[in-house]
Amino acid sequence: YAAGVTQSYLPTITGVVVLVPEARDIVPWAHITILAPFGQQPAPTAGELAELEEFFAGEMPFAYELTQICTFPSGMRYLSPEPVSAFSRLTHGLHQLFPEYPPYEGAFDEIVPHLTVVEGDDSLQNEVQTALEPRLPVKAEAREVTLLVEDDAGHWRVGRTFPLSRPAE
Repeated sequence: YAAGVTQSYLPTITGVVVLVPEARDIVPWAHITILAPFGQQPAPTAGELAELEEFFAGEMPFAYELTQICTFPSGMRYLSPEPVSAFSRLTHGLHQLFPEYPPYEGAFDEIVPHLTVVEGDDSLQNEVQTALEPRLPVKAEAREVTLLVEDDAGHWRVGRTFPLSRPAE
């Protein structure tokens, strides 16, 4: 580097999510977060990726529905998945496997699985709610889990996918 030139390194943010293609017409990057942030900086290690692969290989695919529009105390609107327990179980299992990565960095006492719909002023949120209600429920199936990676410019990309591959009993 030339004298006086410095390079800043922004942390890479990763998250383990279930993508919801059935809701992409509602939210382009529709997803339900399982665990974020995830991994060592600047990216998850090969060992962590292998543990993710093994963990999800032991999980069965499952059907779910996005059933209602809910609101967090912050005012953010979200779609609630049913059964919520399927997502909670995955989050809890990953947090047990990786206690060094608490969900949302430990910011919340209770983790509520959700698909974020809109943040913003009340009029925008009310408009979105009115448009969405007739489209619910959205039927979906979780067949794989995705590691999303946010780059330095704030764009998300798919880092890797992990199939839910335990056979049905």
